Amino acid sequence: MTTSFGTGPHTVRLALTGDLDYDTCGELLRRVRTALDGAREVTDLHLDCGELELVDSMGLSTLLEIHRSAGRDGIAFHLEGVGPVLRRLLELTGTYEYLTIPQRSGSSAGSSRGRT
Repeated sequence: MTTSFGTGPHTVRLALTGDLDYDTCGELLRRVRTALDGAREVTDLHLDCGELELVDSMGLSTLLEIHRSAGRDGIAFHLEGVGPVLRRLLELTGTYEYLTIPQRSGSSAGSSRGRT
């Protein structure tokens, strides 16, 4: 799995390519933490999954962890470019709507950085 990174004034965007699995999940978590810690007053986190080829159960667990952490920090989580394989996994596990409908919860942005 590789990521490309971009930011706006209040937005962090990561484009994921390759596989999101047991071997690559730690790297994604590190990159998300680095991106959020390096940006002030982030209100939105976008993960573009359009180029992901495989997502296993550990990959799904990592997406859920990132979603929960973003919510705690008041950051809207956006899962974009969900292809047919990822969509099927999300639908089978009942997490499609949970991960694809942006929600903002918790405290204000920036209040508890580093908890991804």
